[in-house]
Amino acid sequence: MTQIGRPKKEPPPDAALRIRELASEGHSLLGIANMFGTSADTLRRWFADFPELKEQFDLGREKERFTLTDLLYRKALAGDTIAAMFLLKARHGYKEGEQHDAAASRVNITFQLPAALPMSALPVIDVHGQPIPEPFALPAPLLDGAGGD
Repeated sequence: MTQIGRPKKEPPPDAALRIRELASEGHSLLGIANMFGTSADTLRRWFADFPELKEQFDLGREKERFTLTDLLYRKALAGDTIAAMFLLKARHGYKEGEQHDAAASRVNITFQLPAALPMSALPVIDVHGQPIPEPFALPAPLLDGAGGD
């Protein structure tokens, strides 16, 4: 059977190295595809067909992330309060205006239970699971209190 349409474009031999370098420089998937003269869909297909290319893309992105984080970290240590605040917010969930002591972070849960029902409101059931008719339910009314005093 003959193939219809254009043949699939294959990645060049140096694709892994170039993808890693471009990703580490901050290029997007579309930008990297453009550098190879192909579409983003083709680059995604390359990633699916050649997992090592996707791995190199991920490694390049990680290198870029580390470079930027390291730069911010060094600026924060040198006294740049904006860099320090950004790192606190982005990496540690810090929010301005919140109290960060143990007492402020405690959770209070309140349960509101209904009052106990009087015995007259409860049905009396025999051993077979059938309700007992009302006149036979209780031989005598119960007194309030536990001991009947």
